Amino acid sequence: MNPRSFSLALLALFLLPETLHATPVFLENVSESGGWYDCNKKTKWKWGSGSMTDRPSGYYSPDNPVDSQLCWAAAASNVLQWWQNTRSDLSPTTPNGKSSTYGNMPEACQLRIYQTLATSWTDKGGSVEQAYNWWFNGGMLPSAFYGTDSTIRDNPSSEGGYWKELNLTVTYDKWGTPDNTPLFNSYTFWEGDTRDGIYSVLKNSINNNWGTTLSIGEYGTGHAITMWGYDMDADGNLIIYLTDSDDYALGMFRQKVIVDDEKHIYLTSVDGENNVYGYNYGEAGLTGTRLGELQSFTAPLGDLRIPEPGTGILSLCGVFLAVSRRRRILR
Repeated sequence: MNPRSFSLALLALFLLPETLHATPVFLENVSESGGWYDCNKKTKWKWGSGSMTDRPSGYYSPDNPVDSQLCWAAAASNVLQWWQNTRSDLSPTTPNGKSSTYGNMPEACQLRIYQTLATSWTDKGGSVEQAYNWWFNGGMLPSAFYGTDSTIRDNPSSEGGYWKELNLTVTYDKWGTPDNTPLFNSYTFWEGDTRDGIYSVLKNSINNNWGTTLSIGEYGTGHAITMWGYDMDADGNLIIYLTDSDDYALGMFRQKVIVDDEKHIYLTSVDGENNVYGYNYGEAGLTGTRLGELQSFTAPLGDLRIPEPGTGILSLCGVFLAVSRRRRILR
């Protein structure tokens, strides 16, 4: 079976009847008021008038190097911190919680995980899969499958590998292609997807309590953001809840997911809410950005969880999205 046929077969599994939700559905321990993270780049934040003299001293801390292209590290840090919050077996030596400069600079570089990634990897485009694997196992994955221009620094602040004891390592077949990725899965949207199928892929990543990141950009790639939940509007459009390291703001925001006849997927602001993305798509009659790919962080949650009735784990979790890899680099 070719990859596209396999993709269609998987997608068909997701088109089972779903329960309608009157309220937003979020990842475990997340709500509109908390549990989510919005780690921002320091190079994408404006203090005061924007002059150098208005920057807090934390901006110049060696713990916060230049991070203009580390959106992938910020998005991965959001997910990793959310995940580590569920683990009672967290080692006291594993970077966790607020950054060393949080008290002085709470708007950016807020997570110790992000500081560790930023001081261990070069400031270039990368992928969340590289960040996840390094955090758990150390080292780099083949860039042919997990695109990255960023590499581990010559003198990194850390070697990673904080969760090696879980043995969640990528394995390869005899041709050198990844055949088991227990830490993550991804799905590249394509012209064969249906609107319902696209919505199902997005919703089911949240329903399965998989930390979710999205690749977006003018043409659907180039930038990584974090997805925390979803809702439906009165017209049946999917609304997703997001945080973005590059939006010059702190907090979660909503975007409407629109699919046109060519199966291009757009994120556009909900009516009455501030515009976040400014690409103008005349053919679709909207302003926003395009969505190209979803990545799911699939490491098992720990025992520090708050049960939420009606948010069950799908029985299909073992077959999700192990197809359609392509090299893409996020900045």
